[in-house]
Amino acid sequence: MTAKAGLLGRVEVVSAVQPVRTPAGPPAGHGDPVEALRRRLAGKTAREHVVLDFLGDDLREAREALSVVQGYLGRIDEVLADREVTQQKLLALALGGGPVAQLDYLAEVLANVRRRVAQVAARL
Repeated sequence: MTAKAGLLGRVEVVSAVQPVRTPAGPPAGHGDPVEALRRRLAGKTAREHVVLDFLGDDLREAREALSVVQGYLGRIDEVLADREVTQQKLLALALGGGPVAQLDYLAEVLANVRRRVAQVAARL
């Protein structure tokens, strides 16, 4: 067994993908923008409201995925700032995989957001 393999054998790979507590909605002080637009489109058909429902869901899911990524980056910041950082702690973060699945999901959700925003724009 090589020294590197021996070191990696002792590293406990931990999942560093933990969401941070961030608001899952629009910035504070701004009501729900999807609901504000829904009120402006009050005279439109039910189709516009269905698209807005999907848009609201997609925005919420995108924010949740971003909070997982932000949590991972925050964990890296914490470990790097630790005066007693060890090779094992850094390797655990590196080998834990990080939020790769969340990034893939975020890309998919953002594509949905773009499509729905275009659908809403076409109906204004």
